[in-house]
Amino acid sequence: MHPVENSLKQAGYQILGKQPKEGIIIRVDGKEHLGSLSADYTARKDGKSYVVVVKKGEGDFDAADPALRRRLIEYDRAFGLNGVLLIDPEEGEIHKIGFKFPRERNFDFYLQFAAALFIISAVIGIIWLLARVRLL
Repeated sequence: MHPVENSLKQAGYQILGKQPKEGIIIRVDGKEHLGSLSADYTARKDGKSYVVVVKKGEGDFDAADPALRRRLIEYDRAFGLNGVLLIDPEEGEIHKIGFKFPRERNFDFYLQFAAALFIISAVIGIIWLLARVRLL
């Protein structure tokens, strides 16, 4: 068994696939070009799935490094799982990577907005009912 696979299993991850590929459509001047992106593995732990990228002699891990960040964002977006696992086989480390973009609104934002709107409506409704009861 490959050392990376051992590291994943020892950390409690179940390997879902080896060398998975995802298709990417690149639109240039309105013309679509089909490409693909291959990862090293996909894995699952605690009900969450991750795309696994093995670090290959690229120097020290630095989350602020623009080239590494762009590469990891590409994997995160293309595979659309719960995040990226970056494995450093030399150090035996597994880094769980996730991205959050301030301008990107996800389902949680809309759910929170709807909950706030419901609470405000309920309070207004209760105040209105209390006012009606006292006016009669």
